[in-house]
Amino acid sequence: MTSTQRRTQAQRREGTIGALLDATVASLAERGYAGTSTAAVCAEAGVSQGALFRHFPTRQALLVATAEHVAGRQVEAFRALGAAGVDTADEVNAVLGHLRALVLSPVNQTWRELLVAARADDSLRAALLPARESLQAQMLDAAADLWGDRLPGEDLAAVLSIVVNMLDGLAFSALDPDPAAPPGRTVERALRLLAEMIVRHYPQEQQ
Repeated sequence: MTSTQRRTQAQRREGTIGALLDATVASLAERGYAGTSTAAVCAEAGVSQGALFRHFPTRQALLVATAEHVAGRQVEAFRALGAAGVDTADEVNAVLGHLRALVLSPVNQTWRELLVAARADDSLRAALLPARESLQAQMLDAAADLWGDRLPGEDLAAVLSIVVNMLDGLAFSALDPDPAAPPGRTVERALRLLAEMIVRHYPQEQQ
C-alpha cells in the first residue's frame, strides 16, 4: 500500500467521523437528546450504522465525542474574540454580545441537551466529566489571553464564571428563545452592567 493510499484512507475516515459528529450536533439541536438515536444520526450523515459503530462503539461514545468536538469549536470561536478591544465598557459589552450569540447558537445546544440528560444518567455524567473539565480549562486559558492583563489573576476565573453562568442562564431562559432575535431591553441592560463591572475591576492604572 502506498503512502498516497494511506492518506486517502485517513482522509475518508476523517470525513466519515466529521460527518457523524456534525450530524449528531444537528440532531441534538433539532430532536433533542431522546430523539438523537444512532439511526437518526446515520440518516442525517448519510452513513451506515455499521460505519458508525466502527468509529464509535456505543451511542454514548458518539455523544461524548460530539461534546468534545463542539467544545473545540466553541473555544476556537471564543479565542477569535481576542482580537476585539476590551478596554472600555462599550468594547467589553460588544464582546459579551458575541459570546451570547455563541452560547445561544444551535451548536452550543449540544452541551445543554447533554448536561440536562446527564442529571438523570450517572454513566453519561461520568463520561462527560473529562470533556467538561477540558472545556473549562481551555476557556480559562482563552479568558487569560483576552483579559489576563486587565484583571487580577486571582479574579479571572471568578469573572469568567460570572460571565459563563449568566450567559448559560440566558440560554436556558424562555425570555428570548430565538438565537437570531435581538436581546430584550432587560438582557441588554444586564450585559451592559456586567461589562461596566468588569471594566471597573481593572487595575487603576489601566483606566
